[in-house]
Amino acid sequence: MGTISKRKKIIIGVVAAVLVIVLIVGLSIFGWLYAFDYRKDPVEKATSVTLPEDGKLRVLQLTDLHLTAPAWNANDKQTLEWVRTAIRLSDPDVVAVTGDAAASIYWYRQRDKAIVEIAEIMEEAQIPWMYTLGNHDGEWSWDTQQPVGRDNEEQGNEEILEVLKGYKYSLMQKGDTTGTGNYVIDVEDKDGNVVYGLINMDTHGKVFNEDGSRGPGYMGLSNEQVQWYEREITALCERAGKTVNSALFMHVPLYEYQDALDNYPLWGGFEQFTIQDHCYVPEENIGMYDKIVELGSTDFVTAGHDHDHNFAVMYEGKKDDDGIPANEGKPVILHYGRTSGVEAWERRIPIGASVIDINVYAKDTESRYKISVIEPPESFDYNEYSGW
Repeated sequence: MGTISKRKKIIIGVVAAVLVIVLIVGLSIFGWLYAFDYRKDPVEKATSVTLPEDGKLRVLQLTDLHLTAPAWNANDKQTLEWVRTAIRLSDPDVVAVTGDAAASIYWYRQRDKAIVEIAEIMEEAQIPWMYTLGNHDGEWSWDTQQPVGRDNEEQGNEEILEVLKGYKYSLMQKGDTTGTGNYVIDVEDKDGNVVYGLINMDTHGKVFNEDGSRGPGYMGLSNEQVQWYEREITALCERAGKTVNSALFMHVPLYEYQDALDNYPLWGGFEQFTIQDHCYVPEENIGMYDKIVELGSTDFVTAGHDHDHNFAVMYEGKKDDDGIPANEGKPVILHYGRTSGVEAWERRIPIGASVIDINVYAKDTESRYKISVIEPPESFDYNEYSGW
């Protein structure tokens, strides 16, 4: 039996050492992916925000961040830095994140890590923030390690809610209707009087086919949520002792957004984008806009979802053959927030954020709202046009 030469021993030793290093690194990465201790003990949450003494509430809207969370993703790092910068530039009273903060259809996208990144930024800034779920946020369940299906479609979203229960400045609540994240935040004056409402509603994900597979369309709101909205607006106005105005934050836009784009002029003094001629609205019109007009409280609706839209319309309903709108004199502003995530799928417009200044005591809708858009300064380096 021959002996192993010294040179071969050295080679074998080097190979073994490399294999050990690879194994250690692999196990470390595996542990980093799966042993992320992200859930904190629940803390008491606020259900209201205080209106500044000048009667103007500033809301910073961030939408479609599409964080993926692996540490090597440069686009994520740029997006998170933009979130910090946008907060600093706008100095908001409250932040609204209108869906698809995370892209979670694959396990390696690390949804909960992404949510925690955002929550930590808000905690550091001590800014109350509202989270409205999008169609991508809860597509994956950590508990099952599978995409959610028709029988457990809320599981991923409820896991996100569990994460945020441990963060003081997160205002998100579940809500007693379909979906996760239907809630109302009261805006109170310095004496504790309710003077305005911030409504958040979960527009769900894709429609499921009869065989349980995902269909091509998006669900949007449900009939049960329209009933919930009516109950909550009634309760809001009862707390206020009168009818007060409110804004609705959601991800998938209302059915009427398409008619607004087709038949109304753009409104608002900010640079607007309508790159595509269609809006990704729900397949079915369930009458949510009609309920909004009927109750007479909500006069501002904002959504995300469509990465190439950023516009606003003073909408009064479908027009007849003579051009007369169905709800003439009862305008509701329909607004798309500026896409804020570098990684947003097939984004063809610059990232930014919408700043919504609400003059709560204004006498009419047009003077109640001012919309502006902030974009990264020239010194901010990011992947200008991105997509998966």
